Amino acid sequence: MSNKKKTNDSLALKVLSNPLGIASVSIITAFILFGILVPIFSPWDPNSPDIYSSLTMPSADHWFGADSAGRDVFTRLAMSTRFSLMTASVAVIVAIVCGVLTGLIAGYFGGWFDNVSSWITSIVMALPGLVVLLASITVIGPSMWYSMAIFGVLMSPAYFRLVYTTVRGVRNELYVDAARVAGLTDTRIIGRHILGVVRAPIIIQTAIVASIAIAIQSGIEFLGLGDRNTPSWGAMLNEAFMKIYDFPILLVWPSVTIALISISLVIFANTVRDELERTGPRRKKVSGGKS
Repeated sequence: MSNKKKTNDSLALKVLSNPLGIASVSIITAFILFGILVPIFSPWDPNSPDIYSSLTMPSADHWFGADSAGRDVFTRLAMSTRFSLMTASVAVIVAIVCGVLTGLIAGYFGGWFDNVSSWITSIVMALPGLVVLLASITVIGPSMWYSMAIFGVLMSPAYFRLVYTTVRGVRNELYVDAARVAGLTDTRIIGRHILGVVRAPIIIQTAIVASIAIAIQSGIEFLGLGDRNTPSWGAMLNEAFMKIYDFPILLVWPSVTIALISISLVIFANTVRDELERTGPRRKKVSGGKS
């Protein structure tokens, strides 16, 4: 247990010692704190209009200015950050639970579960994702929480295929057979040996899915299909495009935020993946020639 903890600690230190790693972690952490703390301490209500502050340039009172309704852009951006990150997390969690769990079971055990899960995965992959999302909004309403849960289900085949293919490739390796002979249960083998092989691809896939979820959520809100009473990056972009000629600065804040958080997620995932590949267990090739 101590060796595992030491490995995790060294991995964290190596990621934080990497310039790209520390930069991405800093940006992601800053956005999380921004979304948590600013709405608590801000004196402005993100949904309260003030006609006298309409389209105000950045100032001491409104750091990022005010929109066409006089609402403080800084506070609305913080509320949007909290909402967007939380809804994107819902999509990621649902996709991981559905895709990784079924991929591990199907890849390791095979049998009827493999056939059924592969068949269901093929059906989900054949569905037009955007059409399904738009149709679900008309049925369940403009709740982005339910929409992102459905999006997570639609993205779960990406995890399933990734995990399934990797597990199928290693389940008959010598070290897995040795673990079975040693008396380890299937759960222990999956937890100690199989997950170590698929964790790096899962991290990369998670960053990609999170970035896509943020983009999809913002796009739906931009089209005006979300809850208008909840501040979001997409809703802010929608209003900014309406005022792009009169007050173009409104377009800067949500677009830069979306770009920064998406790029930071991908860079962080790639940094962790690289460190895992350097520090992870290496299997020796048993061959009679080149290694």
